[in-house]
Amino acid sequence: MDIFKIVAFAIFGVVMIVVIKQQKPEMALILSIATGIMIIIVAVTKISGIVSLLNELIDKSGVNKDFLTLIIKVTAVAYIIEFGKNICIDAGQSAIATKLEMAGKVIIVVLSLPLISSLITVLTGLV
Repeated sequence: MDIFKIVAFAIFGVVMIVVIKQQKPEMALILSIATGIMIIIVAVTKISGIVSLLNELIDKSGVNKDFLTLIIKVTAVAYIIEFGKNICIDAGQSAIATKLEMAGKVIIVVLSLPLISSLITVLTGLV
């Protein structure tokens, strides 16, 4: 199972970070970022199955495919912002992490505007 490989890689990365952090904290941060990116790359390769299943379900339901694209974009933004926020926190920059999280929420709202607009159109058509 890939999860064991991911966990083993993460543990190896953490051990290396702890060892390096005492001598070169800046290198430990870079190693932390690299370890996180490698874990994300492995996880993202597994997404194709999820996307194909969602495509199949949307084809069967007759729902607009733009909604699937929106869901994928919003989910990606959420994960990317969370990753960046955690890097900021690891670097001791919690103020920047908070602002990054707020920016992510704004981006998600902006991405969701077409869906909100469609929903309002449907609701006003019912009234």
